[in-house]
Amino acid sequence: MDRPLFVYGTLSDPDLLAAVLGRRVGRASMLAATAPGFRAVHLPQRVYPALVRAPGGQAAGLLILHLTGFERDVLDAFEGEEYRRGLVPVIFDSELHEADAYMPVIAVAADAPAWSLAHWQANHRARVLVEEAAAAADIRARLIAVRPN
Repeated sequence: MDRPLFVYGTLSDPDLLAAVLGRRVGRASMLAATAPGFRAVHLPQRVYPALVRAPGGQAAGLLILHLTGFERDVLDAFEGEEYRRGLVPVIFDSELHEADAYMPVIAVAADAPAWSLAHWQANHRARVLVEEAAAAADIRARLIAVRPN
């Protein structure tokens, strides 16, 4: 069984996640979780966040379950060169688990300003959703074209 994916930023927005995956993720496959020892902070010069190690911190997010291999490929391509999937501890239902999460490839200070999904949704969502939906559709089409039958 594949590890769940911990999302802590824009992918926590159900409409953006659906635009990237090309399908809605059911509520039963999106579970509230936290990543102890981490914070979601602003990625420099971007409107989206980075997950950084922060002793005593706790990043809120969602565990996404039941992703297909193709969907993971789409997400990897969508996150691009700025992130790499890595393993993080998460707490769900009062238990510690392991999950994949997209981590920044550049060093980001743990004391960088906190990132907020609510702030992003109020100030950037409308514009970003249109742009990212088009980019994700292109990614899916390119990956489908190179996938063996």
